[in-house]
Amino acid sequence: MIQLPKEKKIAIISKPSLNSNELNLKVLNSDLAQDFVDHFDFSKKQLFIDCDEDALLEIDSELQTTDKRLLWESGKLKLTEEEWVSFQNTIPPLSPFLAQDLTGKELMLAWGKKESLLSAVESGLGTYYSRSRMGKWVKGEESGHLQNLTAIYVHSNPFFVQYVTNQIGAACHTGYYSCFFRELGANDSISFVYKSKVGA
Repeated sequence: MIQLPKEKKIAIISKPSLNSNELNLKVLNSDLAQDFVDHFDFSKKQLFIDCDEDALLEIDSELQTTDKRLLWESGKLKLTEEEWVSFQNTIPPLSPFLAQDLTGKELMLAWGKKESLLSAVESGLGTYYSRSRMGKWVKGEESGHLQNLTAIYVHSNPFFVQYVTNQIGAACHTGYYSCFFRELGANDSISFVYKSKVGA
């Protein structure tokens, strides 16, 4: 079975179908996440893994999803000024930011800060925090593979941000449309979701 990176937080995204905008997310330590993979029931559910092997996508048709809140849509905040100021005080120092395309497909999971979300609201572009560069990261600002946002949702317990975006080109640095380009299967099988890359 695939070995997840040690000493790393692993995000597990769960949703009832591949093209659903409804989902749950949890963050586990590497030992618990490895146990999740090792005991996964491939006969009833699907499991995908991202390029860095620190995010998993579970498709479970019986899943019950939690509520989300529409924060921003088509360039406009959906909160009053007072609600927006109050909401900003609830944003954790670092949290998962998940990007989905307009059909509900997961594109990538990265991490973001309060400043990332404020920048996304202001610019309408998928914005994150790069832990390697220790600074703001606008997806595609170098490659041109920008994420033009149509909506931003926020979830609580745990807090995470859900971008809905019109993805230009590849979301993944490997050149694949999505970072979740591999599906795990029974007996240690791995299959590729996309036949070809769309960018580099």
